Amino acid sequence: MPAIMTMLADHAARQLLDFSQKLDINLLDNVVNCLYHGEGAQQRMAQEVLTHLKEHPDAWTRVDTILEFSQNMNTKYYGLQILENVIKTRWKILPRNQCEGIKKYVVGLIIKTSSDPTCVEKEKVYIGKLNMILVQILKQEWPKHWPTFISDIVGASRTSESLCQNNMVILKLLSEEVF
Repeated sequence: MPAIMTMLADHAARQLLDFSQKLDINLLDNVVNCLYHGEGAQQRMAQEVLTHLKEHPDAWTRVDTILEFSQNMNTKYYGLQILENVIKTRWKILPRNQCEGIKKYVVGLIIKTSSDPTCVEKEKVYIGKLNMILVQILKQEWPKHWPTFISDIVGASRTSESLCQNNMVILKLLSEEVF
């Protein structure tokens, strides 16, 4: 049995780490489920596969696919961990256009998710992680590369009460991290 599991883990790792292929979301969801619901060797192998993927220098380029197509909140959270890792460790060496793209993507996700009060309640942990990622971006970008952040967040707050409440959470997190 362990030999079969090792082969399956090796196959999953090879497939998930092959960046010339489209990401298999179902496979990723299955590996994440093994991590959270498996036992012993199965869990360890899932952890190993996910760690290899997370440490891959191009893993962050798959985060949008993970967040858009996975229905598994644990997989989405894993995707956000990949994004957070690249922001904390490689932000300064990424080309400016990629930094801008990540920034716009995260802001768009926060606006989309926190504008709907039912979504805010249902996906509290997910939004919390998105907020923390935005704060990590702000620590790198503000004020030099994002001088309009405060006026941007104030302007966005006018569109919905739940978005305004979430923006207050972001400002609180930012003040705790920066000041």
